[in-house]
Amino acid sequence: MKRLVMCTAVVLTLTTGLSPAIAMPAGSRSVSVTSTSGAEAVVAWNEIAMTTLLTAAIPTAEQPLYLAYTHRAVFLAAREAARRHASLDAAVIAAAHTVLVDHFASQQAVLDADYDAAIAGVPADLSRHIGVTIGRRYGTAVVRERADDGRNGPPLPNPAPGPGVWIPTPPNTAGASSWLGSVRPFVLSSAAQFRPAGPPSLTSAQWAKAYNETRLYGSATSSVRTPEQTEAARFWSDPPYAQNQRALRALIAGRGVGTLQAARIFAFVDTAAADALIACWDTKYHYWFWRPFSAIPAGDTDGNPATPADSSWQPLLGTPNHPEYASAHGCATAAMFIVLAKLLSTGPALDIDLDSVTTGTTHHFATVADLLDEVGNARVWGGIHWRFSVVAGVRIGRSVAGEVLRHGANLG
Repeated sequence: MKRLVMCTAVVLTLTTGLSPAIAMPAGSRSVSVTSTSGAEAVVAWNEIAMTTLLTAAIPTAEQPLYLAYTHRAVFLAAREAARRHASLDAAVIAAAHTVLVDHFASQQAVLDADYDAAIAGVPADLSRHIGVTIGRRYGTAVVRERADDGRNGPPLPNPAPGPGVWIPTPPNTAGASSWLGSVRPFVLSSAAQFRPAGPPSLTSAQWAKAYNETRLYGSATSSVRTPEQTEAARFWSDPPYAQNQRALRALIAGRGVGTLQAARIFAFVDTAAADALIACWDTKYHYWFWRPFSAIPAGDTDGNPATPADSSWQPLLGTPNHPEYASAHGCATAAMFIVLAKLLSTGPALDIDLDSVTTGTTHHFATVADLLDEVGNARVWGGIHWRFSVVAGVRIGRSVAGEVLRHGANLG
């Protein structure tokens, strides 16, 4: 990877008195960017970045790429500004703005207005001027370094249909973001570095056990799934990066994290999410394994007498339009929150709240294990995954998290 930084020293500054971020619906600009101090500039521009992605209708799996681009530039700029005793806020604002405008030129007028409002809150002195210069330089450097990374490549053709083979979720005719597994990772040596062994044989007992668990617990009309399990499934059906970035903003605001530490958290966590999904998509489109919505009505075609077909079966949740194995939520969520816990020096503890727009509820997670257990169960209870795919996804995520932490997210 090209070297984007001029120094390796990291200066952590801690400030207090942060205002909690305000969750915004797609297309809105309700976040205040006029008076940014401490980590508020980082938090505000994370929220602006998410709103920009939602306004542009960027598919879910692709969102972490743009978050990683943005926050890697923000962290590099903030670190350099700290070294030069320049305005960290100005560096953050200019870096995020530069990356987002380059990728979302159709929203430039809105992003320019966000920039003008934010920079007006920074004293107009030499420190601001140097900070802006640093931010623009690192924003441009990240854009150039990732210009040929394989983003928006050609879609992959569907395989021939048959038992065990994925088919698009109607009315789609091709897999979502199928090129993502060909994107150059940020940290991994290759997208296939942690590719797991394939799903179990359709004639195996392991397949039958997983099949019947999802058939019974994941059905829209399940009689065995509890109300609490139904709520958990729906809770985790929120757009995942709107949900987890909102939680990160609240955590940073609530803990009084300083600018540089906040920039580091977002850069590392979103890099982990991006590489986890690159690895996950490599796995998905290598194995092309079928989803419950098509497998369970065709259970009598798999050669396994322990997998009864149910022609009327429907999942509780809408099925994502990409192959089933491995679970994307397992991959990215594991990578993100394992990295987060390490950066917070909390060990296995986490102590974080996530909320759901879908259910209007908030769940507290004391540990990373608690969070991963719930999200894994939720994907089975929602009828969109098999148990072994959740396990494989979490394993990928853990491996990616280890690489991100070991290599400092390749940020020098």
